[in-house]
Amino acid sequence: MADDDVPVANHLTTRNGVCQYVRRVPEDLRDAFSFARVQLSLKTRDQRAAREKALALDLEWDRRFAEARQRRGLASAADHLPSIDATGWGWEDWEALSRWFGASLLEDDWRERLRQVRGSAFAPVPEISDLPRRSNADVKEHFARERTLRAMTIGEYATERSGFVQGYVRRLGVSLSRTSQHHDRFMAACLEAELTYLDVFRQRESRLGGLGTAHPDTIAGPWRKARPEQPGMPEPIAVQKASVASTAVGKTLADCATKWCENRRLAKKQVRPEYLREMEHAILAFTAHSGVKDIGEIKRKHVLAYRDHLGSANNYAIQTINKKVGFISALLATALNAGWVETPLGKEIYLEIPEDEDFREPYSDAELKRIFTHPIFTEGKRFTKVKACEELQFWLPLIACLHGMISSEIIQLGPDSIMPHPDAPDTLCFVVTNAGDRRVKTLARRRWVPIRRELLDLGLLDLVEAARAGGREFLWSAMTRHDHDVTRVSGYFSSFWADLSRKDLTIESEGTTLYSFRHAFQDALSGAGHADEVKKALMGHAEGGMTKRYGTKRKPRVVNIGDLDEAVQGLDWAFLPAIRRTS
Repeated sequence: MADDDVPVANHLTTRNGVCQYVRRVPEDLRDAFSFARVQLSLKTRDQRAAREKALALDLEWDRRFAEARQRRGLASAADHLPSIDATGWGWEDWEALSRWFGASLLEDDWRERLRQVRGSAFAPVPEISDLPRRSNADVKEHFARERTLRAMTIGEYATERSGFVQGYVRRLGVSLSRTSQHHDRFMAACLEAELTYLDVFRQRESRLGGLGTAHPDTIAGPWRKARPEQPGMPEPIAVQKASVASTAVGKTLADCATKWCENRRLAKKQVRPEYLREMEHAILAFTAHSGVKDIGEIKRKHVLAYRDHLGSANNYAIQTINKKVGFISALLATALNAGWVETPLGKEIYLEIPEDEDFREPYSDAELKRIFTHPIFTEGKRFTKVKACEELQFWLPLIACLHGMISSEIIQLGPDSIMPHPDAPDTLCFVVTNAGDRRVKTLARRRWVPIRRELLDLGLLDLVEAARAGGREFLWSAMTRHDHDVTRVSGYFSSFWADLSRKDLTIESEGTTLYSFRHAFQDALSGAGHADEVKKALMGHAEGGMTKRYGTKRKPRVVNIGDLDEAVQGLDWAFLPAIRRTS
């Protein structure tokens, strides 16, 4: 093991037992140096001596990188501060810096709220019942961070959060180095400071306190001696901007898509053709909008501009915008993982979905009667337009209403997913499954749904036999016509149904969609007095409730198939006798 490359400390490794100093050139300075990393032999096997040399090199290269940024016009206000030599600091100085770090976190959060704070919060007896809250996305991120930090070891924190801490203390001209004897203890103090901040954040969000925290400038420390004070602030350094060299890497988003497919296959995960088609469309649209082809030149601002363009120019729903932006961010994450680019996009790329965005209502009894007395269901009428999807215009609404299945589950039905239940051979069921490359939303959605007997009289088994005789994977001719593309068929039919509902059926109730059949089915179950276990088993809702455990992978409680069949067969649908069998 002595000859292996073993990490010892930050920027310090051993090779063949000899200590080496290795440090990457920052991404924003790559074109300012003729090399991508600094690599020097420290010519010693003594790790203590190597750490001392590495510390000196850290300071030297911090200085050289800061000077390079000034020459390139990249200097920030922090770069004008003198670089502080912290080699002589004692623990009390590092402990003070950790308190400054915690105070800075609190101050940044307070500034986010300050413009909306009412004067009553500053009264002798503060009133904080209406203290401004941060966005839902910010709250979720903070709570998730708290859970992560509580589970971290100090070593993990030092590895994963050192960049975050460095981003703050660099404002003072301080550079962190793992070669410092106080490094681990300082990281522990910073972890404690973050957890304290998150506790205050929670108090502020709950309007239970969190006022009167110290401003970071009130924390005394050795860095204050190095900070220029007013008056007497020196004039800003005049920096002439140099031309920025290209950051192209010779790769495109199409290359990233190829790499993404390779990664999926290596992980033995599915690569769906319809998903790839959507990804390709997103690549073309993004490239056309941004005018950038090389991934090395794609910046966060390009992705944000594309996101905003989707909302303003195309008026897409927020979920659709996030899906399209998600393709681009996933491809750039693939590039980052492959080492083609160095900088992640960062957070807050996606738009937050309003709480009422997904609000949908069930069809009323009157609306169901209007739907199922349409000639499609009573006279064998069929629209011939492509989006009507042939026989689906009759079967999909009917199955959705009588069984509570969603459109994608119905579209994926095939001869192998209609069969008797193994415990009850006389009970024919729809099997909602992910077998045969089918997709289900969660594990809970995999279920057996007894088939309403009237569907057999209306010719359902004829469809099954025709599909089986033709060797078709799915029941519907639209799936064959559109290369088994569930997303495309689902999109076509949703568009057709929205148009039919508005023009032919004149249904104008707010919040009614194809999904309203599922809600109507659930309301019918509730109205018939069925227990929650029956409803969850038929709907594919996990134990604990959809609203409380959204996205859960737990299965619903097992319910006797006889009870489920009784529930399905017993619902009273007034429209059902009027529906006629079609050829």
